[in-house]
Amino acid sequence: MNQTLLETKALTITVGEKVLLKEINLSFLETGLVAVLGENGAGKSTLLKEIYHHSLTSELWHWNQGKKKITYLGHELGFYSSLSLEENLDYFSKLDGTKPDFQKRNKLLELFRLQKRIWDPIHTFSRGMKQKVAILRAILSSAEIILFDEPYTGLDADSSKVLSEILNEVSKSKLILIVLHSIPKELQCTSQIKIEKGALFVTHLT
Repeated sequence: MNQTLLETKALTITVGEKVLLKEINLSFLETGLVAVLGENGAGKSTLLKEIYHHSLTSELWHWNQGKKKITYLGHELGFYSSLSLEENLDYFSKLDGTKPDFQKRNKLLELFRLQKRIWDPIHTFSRGMKQKVAILRAILSSAEIILFDEPYTGLDADSSKVLSEILNEVSKSKLILIVLHSIPKELQCTSQIKIEKGALFVTHLT
């Protein structure tokens, strides 16, 4: 049974003197794919950063089954451009403290058509390829919660479809929160959070 993993009540989020979200209530299940929607500046990215930076330490967040590991992919892609794709994945695997799952890694590399570029330095990659590398790093993490801020940026139609299929599968065993301008038709979201004028509206889709 998919039980509540993380929740907060009457949480207010401010940036400087501006109140972005006021006294919001949120709860997240152990697994699923949650789309975070809203206009630019509404607080979508800020909400993800709040969860990433404060949910593990603030008393305003409650973990019903003990604290879980979180990984975050924002607009900064966070890898070493002088290193090859393989070297980057090995490095972040060591930071993660887990033994690499090479079968999973190779499958993802094949899906994203990166298997022939594993020994090329990242600085030779296109913007879309760099985006895919950053996505791989997050998905290959051992984290139980993955936060994505507009991960479709820079991806062509085929790669976007592949990403949706990957996220649909990963969300069966992990919780994924994903900031989007709109939900791709292939993406099977279990719920959505819409932010409007400091208020937050949650719709459960499944």
